[in-house]
Amino acid sequence: MNYYAIGSCRIEDYELESFKLFEAGVASLEELEAEKDCDIAFRFYTNSKNELDRITTEFPHLNFECGEEEEKDWDLWWRERQTPVKVSESLWVRPPWVNFSAPNAGDTVLALEAKTAFGTGEHSSTALAARLMEKVNFKNKSVLDIGTGTGILSLFALKRGASFAVQTEIDHLTIPCLAENFEQNGEKPPNAVLGFLDTFNEKAKFNVIVCNMIRTEVLPMRADIERLLEQGGEFILSGQLECEKHFILDWFKEAGFRVCEEIISEEWWAIFSSFTKEVNYV
Repeated sequence: MNYYAIGSCRIEDYELESFKLFEAGVASLEELEAEKDCDIAFRFYTNSKNELDRITTEFPHLNFECGEEEEKDWDLWWRERQTPVKVSESLWVRPPWVNFSAPNAGDTVLALEAKTAFGTGEHSSTALAARLMEKVNFKNKSVLDIGTGTGILSLFALKRGASFAVQTEIDHLTIPCLAENFEQNGEKPPNAVLGFLDTFNEKAKFNVIVCNMIRTEVLPMRADIERLLEQGGEFILSGQLECEKHFILDWFKEAGFRVCEEIISEEWWAIFSSFTKEVNYV
C-alpha cells in the first residue's frame, strides 16, 4: 500500500518549505495545480503510515490531506503505455508485448525492445535511414549495418529481401539485445561482428552499407567503408547534423560517391549515394 499527503503553501514559501520537507525525510515532491494562483500545491508518497503521520504532524501549517492507494507496478504501468511507432512510410516498430497489424499489407512491422541498444525508430536519424532504405531494391543483396544497435536497419533490409546482413558493434552489451530482436522477428541469429571495420579481410564486399552514426565516428572509418562497398554499391548514411553535412559531401566528392538523395528532419540530415569510382589502396 502507498500512502500520500497533499499540501499547499504560498509560492514564495515553497523553496523553504520543500527544503524542510526533504530534511524531514520526504524523498520527492510532485507539484500539482493549486486552487489559488498565489499558492502551490504538492504531493509526496511513502509506504509507511507511521512515516506519513510523523511528517504531516510536523508541518500542520501545510494543511495536508492524506490518503492511500494500491501500490503501483511502475514497470507494468510504463509497458502498458507503449504504442507502435510509424518509422517511415512502410516501417512500423512495436514493443514485443503489444499486438499490432500494419494498415497496409506491404508494410513491415518489427518487434523491438531497445534495452541497452540504440534504435527503435523514435529518433529522427533512425527514421531518416529507414526512409532512404525504401529507395533501395534489397532483393538478393548483401548488407553491412555499421553500428547496428537494436538491429532495426538490418532487420528492415532482410524483410525487404536482402539475402545476407552483417552487423557491427563495439559495445558488447548490445549483442544479447540484438540476438533477442532477431529471434523475436523470426530471423536466424545475427551475423554480428564485435569490433571495428578493420576486422574484415580484403575480400569482404557488400552491395549495400547502412550506417546511422555521428560524423566524428564515421569519418575515421571512411577508407574501410570505401574498401567494403562494391563498385556500384549503395551507401546510406544517417546520424549527421545538417550544419555539418559539408564534411560528408566533401568526402563523397573526393571518394567518388554519387549523391542520389538527401533528406532532413529537424536538425538531422541523411544521404543516399552510390559508389562509382574505383579506389586503390597501397
